[in-house]
Amino acid sequence: MRRRELRNGVLTVALLAASAALSWAGDELAAVAAENSPKVSSAPSAASSQEARYGAHVGADGWVDFVVHAPAATAVDLLLYDDPRARTPQRRVAMTPAGDDWKARVRGSRHGPALFYMYQASGPREISPERPFGALFNPAYVLNDPYAYRTENVNYDAFFAAVPFTDMTTPVYAGGGKSVVYDHSGDGFPGHVRIAPEDLIVYELHVQDYTATLEGLPAARRGTYLGLARGGLKTPGGLSAGIDHLVELGVNAVELMPVMEYDEQSGNQSGRLNHWGYMTSNFFAPEARYAASPGRQVVELKQLVRALHQRGIAVFLDVVYNHTAEQSPWVSDGRLAAKCFNLMCLAADRVYRPTPDGRHYLNNTGTGNDVDFSGGKRYSKQLVRDSLAMWHQIYGIDGFRFDLARILAEGSHDAADWVDNDPRYATAHLHAEPWDMGGQWWDFMDSDGWGADNNRWAKWLGHYRDKVRRFSQSSLKDPEAFKQLIEGRGAVSRGDGPAASSRPWRSINLLAVHDGYTLRDCTWFNDSDGSQNCWDSNQDEDLRRQREKLLLGILLTSQGVPVILQGDEFGRSKAGAAAQEGARNSYNYESSTGDLAVNRVNWIDWRLKDGDNSASPTGPAYGKELFEWTRGLISLRKKWSHFRRHDFARYVHAATDDRAGPINDGGFSYVWEGPASGEPTQLAVVWWGKAGEPDLMVIYNEGWEPFKVDNLPHWSRGNWKILARSWHGPGQDMCLGKWKQCPDAGGAVTVAGRSLAILVSDND
Repeated sequence: MRRRELRNGVLTVALLAASAALSWAGDELAAVAAENSPKVSSAPSAASSQEARYGAHVGADGWVDFVVHAPAATAVDLLLYDDPRARTPQRRVAMTPAGDDWKARVRGSRHGPALFYMYQASGPREISPERPFGALFNPAYVLNDPYAYRTENVNYDAFFAAVPFTDMTTPVYAGGGKSVVYDHSGDGFPGHVRIAPEDLIVYELHVQDYTATLEGLPAARRGTYLGLARGGLKTPGGLSAGIDHLVELGVNAVELMPVMEYDEQSGNQSGRLNHWGYMTSNFFAPEARYAASPGRQVVELKQLVRALHQRGIAVFLDVVYNHTAEQSPWVSDGRLAAKCFNLMCLAADRVYRPTPDGRHYLNNTGTGNDVDFSGGKRYSKQLVRDSLAMWHQIYGIDGFRFDLARILAEGSHDAADWVDNDPRYATAHLHAEPWDMGGQWWDFMDSDGWGADNNRWAKWLGHYRDKVRRFSQSSLKDPEAFKQLIEGRGAVSRGDGPAASSRPWRSINLLAVHDGYTLRDCTWFNDSDGSQNCWDSNQDEDLRRQREKLLLGILLTSQGVPVILQGDEFGRSKAGAAAQEGARNSYNYESSTGDLAVNRVNWIDWRLKDGDNSASPTGPAYGKELFEWTRGLISLRKKWSHFRRHDFARYVHAATDDRAGPINDGGFSYVWEGPASGEPTQLAVVWWGKAGEPDLMVIYNEGWEPFKVDNLPHWSRGNWKILARSWHGPGQDMCLGKWKQCPDAGGAVTVAGRSLAILVSDND
């Protein structure tokens, strides 16, 4: 959930004049040089279009078809430009109504890919300062295409040279943010990487943060798609960095924070930009700011996807369909103003959800406007499905994480099944953030007749994060709740009630994500507000080390899909923010003036992987140890099937079954349980191997004192070997190479406080 994006009413800074409009971003197609940008013919041919698809589409016959949805409009004009900075079009073409849509065809000298275009729409204007929701048509607004495949960089200053009042009679268009005709057919397809849902190990990263300090990259490649795609990069200490680091770590899916075109100027502090990208303006166009070469964002993003795929890494997009960058109208000097980029001044009542009285924009997103998905065939639903299909079919995107997904289902009679069942992206993974400001749907798509048998949704588990963090503080004290987490059943209150997930892979487990503290910072700060559950570890650095390793150990030995936040595997910290709130919520820690003290809060310090915290004093000096621990756990998870079951394993009661012997049925049993609820949990669970696999025992200690498991011989005919001990240091904490040569556990093993151990036996 985000409560940080700016409401437009807070925009009080002086608006830049036309001289601040974005400079020409060049041409995108490699085959078309910037100096050969198409010029608008003085007299292009125009005709009625039979095209059914929205957007701009280039035909084999040389015609370009334009289709835009504006059901209440009385007139729509297509504006054609020969310069990306121009405020005034070279040519205006009246579009023809076709039901709820408007269409036009043009052909002429140099028309086609890289042609700049915009729209103007006329129609009813129902809004007022007292009633901002409603039809908003004003031909003084210049609008880009919501279905554009490519745009110039879209932000407030690119569009508006003065306050965009809804009753203005003269355009204030600043000349930027134009739509650009693009033909994807000339690009190579990046392909797909097919990974079973239970096998996913997801890594969340931000294109800028991940690459901004990589020393082997030229400055122009840092913070870009191509920078992330480049191999052979090293940390200052000579370890792998960049894309090679992902391969070494062993993750098999990368979740890119938003890369759709967004308004970075929707921050709420002078000199700051919206860094995270959750203010989408165009759902079919990649973010222009992340291109190494201006104007080549489409090609470069495809190159990044291909580079990840070549390394066996699937690509997920974090998609934001619950609201748009237009936010909601605001009142300035008694007049209503609106940040119309496209949808709000084309089809507001077909896209956005009003409050019950119909007067205002509903705001369960906390960002000013909720997209409305209620009812049957809605334009908003088609827009989402078309967008998902394009990213999957053209860019090779393998899965999607839906920001505030509860919005997609709220008020919808088919409970977001309309997303799940589109055949165009039937093989894509669908992961939901199942909450918004209105509440949390903890059993998202696993209740009221929905489950794994009729949909493929999985969901982020906020309760997993909250409860496992408390476990590392010795304050969860709820063994039944903890069992549900490690079994992949989702989290419910105190372990009561049915499972929140109908399959383990439908539980997306997380310790930290962009929206909150890093894993390291949750051992650095005290913050018990809401879901933070952070404790400073009594400022004991060794305790922090043990807690971080315990948390990562729980994550990677739990059933379900683990998500790792960028840099958590070597102790990334955002505690260098100006205040603690900045470390918790760093969405606007990007400086518009290049202030490194601001930017470095979000940027990854790759020295930490080397064990060097000289540039990040709030980070650890044990980053190399933490990385090796995480890498080893991922390797263990991938080596055998114990922690990535497609279905819930069969529970075997210890009191009724003698499990010693090569049974190989993939069941599990709790073979040691410490104090009852109300005291810190002490628990040992055996995951019985399938055919050809050994058996694994994982021992978790929530308590602050060591405890001993002394019944090991009851659970194996062979010898238990010690695979991992989180409290030990490098060289002693993990033994994976030749596991049969690992140290013997003997008849008993003692586990340190706030730690875990992993044992292995061939049970022969």
